[in-house]
Amino acid sequence: DFSFVFYAVRNRRLRHFNEDLSDWNVSNATSFSCMFYDCASFNGDVSCWDISSATNLSWMFYGCRSFNGDMSSWDVSNVTELSFMFCGCVSFNADVSSWDVSNATKLRYMFEGCTSFNGDVSSW
Repeated sequence: DFSFVFYAVRNRRLRHFNEDLSDWNVSNATSFSCMFYDCASFNGDVSCWDISSATNLSWMFYGCRSFNGDMSSWDVSNVTELSFMFCGCVSFNADVSSWDVSNATKLRYMFEGCTSFNGDVSSW
């Protein structure tokens, strides 16, 4: 469970967190809820993460104003909760068009405040 790991609301220094996490093994985790919540400077490489076991990505990058990471190869087919995932990510414009969100039941405000986002999610 990676929920709240870098939750900047409790530790304001984490607002500037932007470390390299590309080699983290997250393959067995099911929840990433609020993992980088309000880490405004975070734009780490998460492209190689295996999140195929994940079911909850809600609020994961909430308030990560600098985040625009490549997640095009992420397998989100088991995810049911995506609400607020990128909310407030003003720099976010990554390609998520190929994501299989057929099991997702909660997607509310997923891209709220993503003023740079113009991705095509019409196939969702």
